Amino acid sequence: MNIYGPLRVLIMNAVRWLALGTSLMLVVISLVIMVVERTITAEAWAMLLLAPIPAGIAVTTRNGRNIRTSEIVDWPEEHDLEQNKTIGDPSEAGFDVPVL
Repeated sequence: MNIYGPLRVLIMNAVRWLALGTSLMLVVISLVIMVVERTITAEAWAMLLLAPIPAGIAVTTRNGRNIRTSEIVDWPEEHDLEQNKTIGDPSEAGFDVPVL
């Protein structure tokens, strides 16, 4: 039994909320800069461009779960590939032939 499982989930949730809050704060600061200076500056654009990074971290962190899929999928064999070993003429198939 893993006694640190619930603690790990709490930490991951805290990291997720911290990252989302950081992303939101970058957007709000950028908007405040735009309103105060009445123009879009390089600093405002930089903060807007940095905002998706913490949001991406928040979305991609795992919930403390190990997802294991051991399902084996059999692909159907295609006999068409084995019968036709030649490529064929591309002009007959409707492709354009480049002229060099």
